[in-house]
Amino acid sequence: MRKILITIITFITTINMNAQEVDFNVWPKGELNTAYAQYFIGNSYLAPLDAQNGGPVNVTFEPRCRNNWHIHHKSVQVLICVAGHGWYVEEGKAPVAMRPGSVVAIPAEAKHWHGAAKDSWFQHLTYMTKVEEGSSTTWLEPVVDEEYDKLPASQQMLNTTDPEFTERFEAFAYDEVVNQVKAKLDDHTRHICYLATLLGCQGIDEYREILPKALDNGVTPVEVKEIVYQATAYLGLGRVRPFLTATNEVLGLRGIALPLPLQAQTTQENRREAGTQAQVDCFGEGMRDFWKSGPEDSRHINYWLADNCFGDYYTRKGLDLKYRELITFCFLAAQGGCEPQLKGHIAGNYHVGNDKDFLIAVISSNLPFIGYPRTLNALNCIREVEAVKK
Repeated sequence: MRKILITIITFITTINMNAQEVDFNVWPKGELNTAYAQYFIGNSYLAPLDAQNGGPVNVTFEPRCRNNWHIHHKSVQVLICVAGHGWYVEEGKAPVAMRPGSVVAIPAEAKHWHGAAKDSWFQHLTYMTKVEEGSSTTWLEPVVDEEYDKLPASQQMLNTTDPEFTERFEAFAYDEVVNQVKAKLDDHTRHICYLATLLGCQGIDEYREILPKALDNGVTPVEVKEIVYQATAYLGLGRVRPFLTATNEVLGLRGIALPLPLQAQTTQENRREAGTQAQVDCFGEGMRDFWKSGPEDSRHINYWLADNCFGDYYTRKGLDLKYRELITFCFLAAQGGCEPQLKGHIAGNYHVGNDKDFLIAVISSNLPFIGYPRTLNALNCIREVEAVKK
């Protein structure tokens, strides 16, 4: 038992997970917790570890799942968070936010409950120690929604752990910066830019926090999915898939049925022609034969730009070309190192009607999420495109 716990605690120090994601290949999800379901709101799962020797149990909670108030008599329960975000709440004390590596020892006779944050899966290991003869557990009343909903979502936990930082950042990002750009960016467009920018800079935690706000500010589920889908052409599926998973989870929590209505307007047979037309619409007639240009050994990539990047994504419903060029600008500016492509898509934005002042407002709005170096690089790209125009 001691060796198991040492291994567990050593492993915890190496965990590096996104706030709301749980990789069940690391700590098993186990089986649905039917034996204790009457004492839980939502679904939980149990995965005993070394059950034959009384080892700890890994408990997985789906978002919003929590157990009832309860008391352990004549024993101490230990909780070790290994994934996701959750809460430990003891009667009469401040709630304790649990993140990977958090350890709580629950005193005997303490009335308490524990469970997941509103927007996060949560896994903790649990075992009993200092067990005396006659130990038992008394299950009490459930934690009702009115009580549970007073706790912040996982991303809002920063208000508890880092209040000074949060206050200063929010005053800058959501007051000073928003007031600077509001003449050029309405709330709907600003949140579309946020989502595309967070994809570009791989800000998965912030994306999860911003997405509900984007939906509240008029960004439709279809628009969100189109942003994520198109990002694949500029970031690759390896970087996009976590955002697609996060999007589906947030939409699911809002009761939005998936899959969404189909948006594709091309077929395998006509996607190249349609993609070429989208390139022409974005960059001008000079793109008409681009798909068959370039050295022979790499000409297929220019073909793929027409049939895949533009034919598969730009031709879809859900976003018009002005928004599609805008989100591409955000993808490229946020990931950095793409200045040649960024300058090309600045020209594309101009061609579809997104002018210099609008793009400067966009990068200004996005600055709190990508920092000054990438913002200044994007601004320099705009200046270089402007110089060529003159």
